[in-house]
Amino acid sequence: MPETKVVLKIQGMSCDGCSQSIEHSLKRQRGVKGVKVNWRTGTGEVVFDPEETKVEDILENRIFQGHYKAQATSG
Repeated sequence: MPETKVVLKIQGMSCDGCSQSIEHSLKRQRGVKGVKVNWRTGTGEVVFDPEETKVEDILENRIFQGHYKAQATSG
């Protein structure tokens, strides 16, 4: 099955370190193939294999259970 991309609106980022932390956490998630997060725009793009994970799983990543909050804006 082809990879899928979701765009996230992410709240709580204030520096490049924030975006790097989110990228690192999401890249470790099963099924995630690529992540780009931009703290200045408050957005992130996640490319994933829909047979291994789904958008809901990405949004439930532990990085979004604390300071950062995310919601899907497109897929």
